Amino acid sequence: MSRTARPFVASASRLLCPLLMLLASTLASAAEPSEEELPAAKIIPRNAPLLELQQVQTQGESTLPRERKTLAQIFKAQALFQKHQGLAPKAELKFRVYARQYASDVDRADLALVGEQGRTPIALDDQHLFAADPAWRKLDQDSVVRSRLAEGRITWRPDIRSPGVPEGERRLGDLRLQCPIAFASGLARTDSSWQRFLQSVFRPGHEQCEENAWSPSNFADAPIFSVTLIDGERRLRLNHRMLHGLFDDSGENYDWGFLLRDRMFRLPMGDKSWSDETRVVFETMDSPALMPVKELQASKHRFAEAAKSWKIGETHVDQVTAALGKGRRVKFDLGHQILRYWQAAPKETASKDAAKKDSTESVALPSLSTLMAARSAISAMPSAADMSQKSEQEVRAEVEKISAALPPSLSAAASATAAAAAKAATDAPAAPERGTELVLLFNEQGLLQRLGFTERR
Repeated sequence: MSRTARPFVASASRLLCPLLMLLASTLASAAEPSEEELPAAKIIPRNAPLLELQQVQTQGESTLPRERKTLAQIFKAQALFQKHQGLAPKAELKFRVYARQYASDVDRADLALVGEQGRTPIALDDQHLFAADPAWRKLDQDSVVRSRLAEGRITWRPDIRSPGVPEGERRLGDLRLQCPIAFASGLARTDSSWQRFLQSVFRPGHEQCEENAWSPSNFADAPIFSVTLIDGERRLRLNHRMLHGLFDDSGENYDWGFLLRDRMFRLPMGDKSWSDETRVVFETMDSPALMPVKELQASKHRFAEAAKSWKIGETHVDQVTAALGKGRRVKFDLGHQILRYWQAAPKETASKDAAKKDSTESVALPSLSTLMAARSAISAMPSAADMSQKSEQEVRAEVEKISAALPPSLSAAASATAAAAAKAATDAPAAPERGTELVLLFNEQGLLQRLGFTERR
């Protein structure tokens, strides 16, 4: 970003980012979304035959930025790795290619650096990884890593692994280092130029790597059913809401890639109470099926009482929904599906002194009419299609226009809300959600394959 743009970015960020936080906290419901059946992900079987038209398309160069990253971005990632390598002192930086629609695409990606020097092939190892060649520094730094596959068929991310980590696990320090490298370098970005600019104004993606409760998306090596953090004697099975895109409301509709959603997970990376040596242990969908009998027998919750009579390989999804309702459902590419049931624990009643303190420190919210005026100002922004045709200067002008249209009374409240949120994020480690969770995996025939049960009172 140019130096002339920085003062604008700073001022716009101070106003608009807290404003968006304020609108989100005021207008959105804080309650867990009601249990309902979610739209299924688009089903594209891994063994589906490719159409002839798609085979013809593989001869062209992708024209969108999903897998087209510059050599300059690769070396920026390498510089960030060297700067923060204390998080993973024994690791090395590589880059991994992922198939998004067909598993065979990674074997046909035919990656290359394309620039003034021509086309320089990039070889992948058997794990679909490559490392930056020091000789590339002599090439045009605007050279682009390209695939010959059609747009959207692959994506790639930095991949950092310390030696000695067992298969089926990751080291938290490696993932903490991997996250800002992916997002601060731009390698994990797939947005249009105007979206990337607005992201830099409102909330740079790499800052989300420091969140106490969650992180941007990561991808496991195989489809996962659960993720457990283990640090010495401390264990935490992550709420299933952190998996498969479900952290976000309507996350199942986002473009995670059909072969990637079942591998997707988030972590409380910014919670420093978990050391860098924390083991991130994956229970995959193909692991030996087990029923958590001990946990179920110890609970009197209605989820547990219903599940005690179910059997792996025999209980059908219709029997489960008849007993517990629709739940929250996500379907994956081969037809297998996950049902999640969640009931939050009753909230504890705060003491009078604590309530009084909270009351004196609370932020006075603006009126509904003021909030609606602010939302109207933001919604007046041109569409993505229109913005994609504008220069960065024109985008800045649009954001300034929004700033000018916002009610002045929002400034103090937005700043106070941002300060309160920042204080809350740094005061204490994030506590796991209190409640009862039942998660079930069914195969393409609708038969129960795995069951997870967690109760935190």
